[in-house]
Amino acid sequence: MDTQELFRELTGFEPYDYQIRAWKNIEKIMENGGKAVIEVPTAGGKTETAVMPFLSGVYHNSWPVARLIYVLPTRSLVEKQADRVRNLVSGLLQLKGKSGEEAKKLAREVVIVEYGLEKTHAFLGWIVVITWDAFLYGLAAHRTVGNRFTFPAGAIAQSLVVFDEIQMYQDESMYMPRLLSLVVGILEKANVPVIVTSATIPSKLREMIVEGTEVITVEDGDKNKPSRGNVKVRVVEGDTAGVLNDIKKALEEGRKVLVVRNTVRKAVETYQFLKGELHDILIDPSDALLIHSRFTVGDRREKERALDSARLIVATQVVEAGLDLPNVGLVVTDIAPLDALIQRIGRCARRPGEEGEGIVLLPVEDDIESEKVVRGLSELKKKVGKDSVVFATVTNTKEYGRVAEVHYGEDKKDSVHVGDINLARKILGEKKGRRNPKLPKDLYIIPYSTAPYDPLVLLTTYDELSNIEEYLNNTAKAREALDKVYRFHYENNIIPREFASAYIYFKELKLFSAPPEYELRSRPELYMMLYPTSEKKMEKLNMNRIIRISYDRNRLYAWKKDEIIVGRLREIWGETSRDVAGWEVQKTFTPSPYGIYAMNPSYYTQELGFVPGTLGSKDDIDTSNERGNSNSKEPSEDSTEKSAGNTSKKMGDQGKQVSLERWGVRV
Repeated sequence: MDTQELFRELTGFEPYDYQIRAWKNIEKIMENGGKAVIEVPTAGGKTETAVMPFLSGVYHNSWPVARLIYVLPTRSLVEKQADRVRNLVSGLLQLKGKSGEEAKKLAREVVIVEYGLEKTHAFLGWIVVITWDAFLYGLAAHRTVGNRFTFPAGAIAQSLVVFDEIQMYQDESMYMPRLLSLVVGILEKANVPVIVTSATIPSKLREMIVEGTEVITVEDGDKNKPSRGNVKVRVVEGDTAGVLNDIKKALEEGRKVLVVRNTVRKAVETYQFLKGELHDILIDPSDALLIHSRFTVGDRREKERALDSARLIVATQVVEAGLDLPNVGLVVTDIAPLDALIQRIGRCARRPGEEGEGIVLLPVEDDIESEKVVRGLSELKKKVGKDSVVFATVTNTKEYGRVAEVHYGEDKKDSVHVGDINLARKILGEKKGRRNPKLPKDLYIIPYSTAPYDPLVLLTTYDELSNIEEYLNNTAKAREALDKVYRFHYENNIIPREFASAYIYFKELKLFSAPPEYELRSRPELYMMLYPTSEKKMEKLNMNRIIRISYDRNRLYAWKKDEIIVGRLREIWGETSRDVAGWEVQKTFTPSPYGIYAMNPSYYTQELGFVPGTLGSKDDIDTSNERGNSNSKEPSEDSTEKSAGNTSKKMGDQGKQVSLERWGVRV
């Protein structure tokens, strides 16, 4: 039974033409090392494409590689993907003679999940579904003698490594794509077979990661190729209240509804609003589900498993990719970067014959002068009376704070700034009492809050909203649009100092030596962990009670002042310095990243998660972004461990731009 026949047995479907091409390539690299790159639209079967050659080796007991390591950019994708792979493994084991019950039990044992909270990354399963953070630190930071196993690197060297959903690695400084490219290069040199998959790979990421490798994709001449249902997309000026009837109609027709908000606060507010308004439709408690990054690990896992049965899902960016939700008939989403919108609306009508609708919400405030309001870059050009933009960037100014700076000429005076509605309210509030207060001449306003994204990427995205239907099915067109959306981010980009540190870390890393004294971060941002508890001392921590968010020193101080954070958890050491006898809450502490902080449990519920303050408060903005600033995706719950090494060696230039010439890096 070859790979094609095994696929038919396990799925009941005929393989697509691109899958057959991909399998031949993957089987080749499993034998000789190398890289395969797969770019297929959402719902195109990328998971089965990546894992089937490995499963074929297991079926025939040939084992061309020891294991498969499936790396995902966010923790939210891991559980669902692991379940999907377990179903395939269970089917395979039944083909080999196991009973259904035996096969399911064994599949759970051989397909393991690693988030990075484990003391060691042993990578002991047939298939390891793992976060990017846990994989990186398993490869590098934990390869040292001492409290950690020394063999994760050896386990990786004998594996087939899959990096899925790589479009989600994009961030404002291109730190994660650079780091991913560095890691892929290291694996390639070691002859480790690598698969890279994505729905759409922007050209800059292609340049960094693909590097001349042929991209396997759906071709025009393919006879059997992925197809999906019909999705109609429209833009609505307003909030969820304005599309309440659309949501109600979809639910009454038996279709699943997915509502995606850009911040945790908005998601919680929307969930409570819709539950109240639709109480006569959402009768069963399991009908409505809220999911975001500020749940404990255990509660989050349970919510991910309940996604299939829920009729109404209100979420943040955690559902953008990797989830095959059945029968989603309506997706309602805040405006977001174009790649995020493609992923969000791509959850809808994923199968042939299904009909679906996507609604992009564009909140509009009418309390500022209309001549100052701009939604897209094209509208800005019309208002300033210019045909083109020479240069644009996101910058922090003394007058306005973080804004987009758009230049339409070579002279410095030929520029304007663009902020959001919050900036307009701040400036006009400071002028309160004056007759006819006006905004500054050089400032234009996006009529909604852009958080957590930067204003420039939303300006460029707006101009592409009318074509999203086409981008769902055409990766080439989608890539062209993404290149336009991120054009200025690519042009402005410089090498961040953190990447220089990561690069040198790998250069100096030796298998059996102590780790280099350089910092290695999996992401550009830092993180911290919260632990809901009323106890002052405990014997051990329940890792399922951890909440992981990005580190924000000012916010942590505010939470400490408001007694939301009651202290920092510190180890109580036993007789030897290597034995932790327990944990205690240290009330006096100096905030710092990577710590575990005791949180007042009254601010946490299983239904709503961690919601500090009161709804509608200043705490609305979720700074714990999964992908940095420009197109950050969801709170950085995935930075799961302390950065490897330390920062005792100075990197020279204290700014962002760092020279790597002495290390032979061409940038």
